Formats: sequence, structure tokens, C-alpha cells
Amino acid sequence: MLGSRGPRRRAAVRVTLIGHATLYVEAGDASFLVDPVLRDPFEGGAVSSWPERSVDLAALPPPDFVVISHRHPDHFDIESLALLPRDATVLLPRDPLIAHALEKLGFRKMQPLDPGRPLSFFETQLFPTRSEEPVREVGLVFADSGTAIFDQVDTAVSRETAHQVRARFKLAAHFARYASQNFDYFESRAAEFPWQEHARNLETAAMLGAGLVVPGSAGFRFCGEHAWLNRFLFPVSRRAFLADLGRVSPDQRGEAMDPGDVIEMSDGEARIARGASPFVRCLGGSDDELRFDPTSPVPALHDPDPEGRREAELREGVIRIARALGQWARGDATPLSVPWRYRQAGAVYGLTVVLPEGALQFSLDFGAAEVPLRESASGPEPTVTHQIAASALLDWAERRRDFFSVRAWSRRFSTGRRIVGDASGVEALKLELPDLLMHWLLRESEGADEAARRRVDLEIARCAGAPTAAARR
Repeated sequence: MLGSRGPRRRAAVRVTLIGHATLYVEAGDASFLVDPVLRDPFEGGAVSSWPERSVDLAALPPPDFVVISHRHPDHFDIESLALLPRDATVLLPRDPLIAHALEKLGFRKMQPLDPGRPLSFFETQLFPTRSEEPVREVGLVFADSGTAIFDQVDTAVSRETAHQVRARFKLAAHFARYASQNFDYFESRAAEFPWQEHARNLETAAMLGAGLVVPGSAGFRFCGEHAWLNRFLFPVSRRAFLADLGRVSPDQRGEAMDPGDVIEMSDGEARIARGASPFVRCLGGSDDELRFDPTSPVPALHDPDPEGRREAELREGVIRIARALGQWARGDATPLSVPWRYRQAGAVYGLTVVLPEGALQFSLDFGAAEVPLRESASGPEPTVTHQIAASALLDWAERRRDFFSVRAWSRRFSTGRRIVGDASGVEALKLELPDLLMHWLLRESEGADEAARRRVDLEIARCAGAPTAAARR
């Protein structure tokens, strides 16, 4: 349960970092809780806030407005939303999944956020910005008569948008996208430095020209059995981003913030008050925990089977899924469909499912007329391969978990290629083929169109008893 609302005080924009992308913004007579993630770990237990923090919910003032920037689970956390008072107005992008969850949780006051269309609350203006990412998401400018702060969240900002924001607002502070997380690692185990994205993030911060730049929206780390991923997924540290920004835009101040730090305004200038929050405390954390080192060892894939399913149950479920995948792949000959593209390439899809004891192997040979499903390691060499833990596959197929929370138990790679040329010259061209299992589960399998909604409903059911009666008022 959150704390009680104290007397309102008219204040300049004031921002508390609660952790990761969660901000508590006080502006004029209004308060905003942005992307509330109030407990650790999150994302199905795979990640936790970094640096570590302690959140005193009893001391956290109930916000007037809750803001959700997009549906990714490190920003849209059902268990945290279930803790909030239902009389808050929720500001959200036009995403039906988020709206569905809020309605199921009992929120009744919702306001859509449209990029480029400002909203006014008391003396405060909230200006949503557009993103160039293929996600329904927004960035957020909070402004009063003399101060503006931009929370970029995860958005990719075009030059046009940057010019628009700079022309409209004099930014005192900018929570900048910076980390260039190497999530492509889940696709191919490649761990190169993200040269182009890093340059784009620096350019955005320099173009916006805020007086203070704070590396934002990447305050988490993988934990538990997934901690090894931290050496591969975080190639740009806060320190490195700020050092490089100082080279391209030396007139801007850059400082990192930890949970519990507060941005306060003084004569239009943003200053960080360290550890000033009464409801968040930083517990510390070493930069070495996220040090990028792609030479680190990669542990063998295994199945922890967290719910203790019987081996026979896992095997039966895996075989059922593999056979359904094969039936769909054989039956869909629609031009330009994914199975059609596999046939055109003569690809062989290999699926290895790791059990607590042993593994099951399957393959689909799209070079053969009938596309047979082989339930063994025999047959031609796969050109597209997916390895996944059995319990993760069943949870994903049963819509109990989304791919965000099972991806650390999944490994994929491809050697698909097209060879062209002759003795005078040969080229090996990479074939871009979507992963067959992923495409089927996300787009084609029974219930795929309702999968996200069913998963949200399950999460809400799990925390149905979390809010107290007072919290619901």
C-alpha cells in the first residue's frame, strides 16, 4: 500500500529516480509516476534494478497520474500497477493491451498519449514525443512556465523530432537513451560493440542540448542463473556514454543518477541532490557487475524446471508442440509465408529441447517434398537452429510467460546461405529467415492472436489479492 497524499505544494519540476526507468515527477500542482516498476526482481524474475535499491511503498505519495510509455515488461509491470490507487488517471499510448490490463485491474480514468499533442494539467504541460522504433511508445517532456525535462525512455528520436523539441522547449535535463543493450545476442550470440547506435544516441543528446544529461532507462541487470548475460548485453556503461558525450558536446553537463537521487531546479538549472528521496534508498552496486566482456565463458544451456514438472509431462508437451509445428509448416504453402520461404531456400530447421535430464531433437527438411518431421538427431544438417529449455518452451506455448521472460533459456543461430557464382567468382549470401518456432508461436499457433492478453490476465490473477481496499480507492 502506498502512503497518503500530503498537502499540495506548488513546486518547480522535481524528479526522483526510483530505479531503472521509474520516475516520480512533481511539477506544479501535479505528480506523475512514470513506468512504475516497484519491486525486484521483475521480467519474470530474470532481471533486477541496478544499482540495487529499497523502495518504501508506505512513504511513496500516491501520484495524481500514472504514465506508461510502452508495453515492454520492464516498463509495464502488472504487479506494480496492482499496488497503485485506482483513482489515479493513467496516461498511456494507444495500445489495446495496456488498456485491457488497466481495465481489468480496476483503473477507470485513462487518457491516450498522442505524439506531438500536448496535455495540460494544472500549470504543467506534458508533451509526448514520437519514436522511430516499431513499438507503440512515447517519450515525455514535462514542462512548466520556466523549466522542461525530457524523459526519452526507450524511444529512438529522429532529427526532426529533436529539432521540434529543442525549438519548443529549453531543456534543463534529459534522461537519455544510452545503453545500446546488445539484445541481438539472443539471436546469434554475436557481441560486437554497437558503433552506429552509440553514435546515434550521442547525436540525439547533443542535438537536444539539455543543460544536464542523465543516462536513463537502463538501470537493471540480469540476476540469478542469468547473471552471466551481463558480460554480453551492456556494451556501453554510464561512465563511457558521458565521457563520449563530453567529447562531442563539451558544453553539456553529464551526470549519472542512482535510485533515490533527485533532480531539483535552481534558477532554471537542474541539480542532483544525492540520496534526497524519503521513499527510495540506493543499496549500492559496482560498475564491474555490468562490465562488457564478450570473451567471458558461456554456460551450457540447461532446464532448471522451476515448477518441478515431471519428466514425462515435459516430454509429452515438447513432442506435442513439435508435431503441431511440423503440421503447420507442411500445410502452409502460401506464397511469401515463412514455410514457403523455407521451401524456396531448401532450409533445414533444427529444434533441440533441453530437459532436466537429456534432450529431444527434431528437424524439418524443407528440401524434401513432404517436409518430414524427424524426431531424432539423424537427417541433414540444420541451417537454422533453435535450442530451448523444455519448461520455458511449455510456459511460452501455454501463454504463461512471454518471450521476454524465457529468452535467456533460448539460443538460436543460422548458417542459412545462398551460394552464387562460378569459377570466375563466388559469393556466399546470408539468408534472412525468421525463426520458425518463434514465428509460429507468436503469429500462427492456436491462440496466438490472444496470447499477450491471456498472459496479462494470468499475471493479474496471480496478484489479485495484492491491492488492499484502501489501495483500490
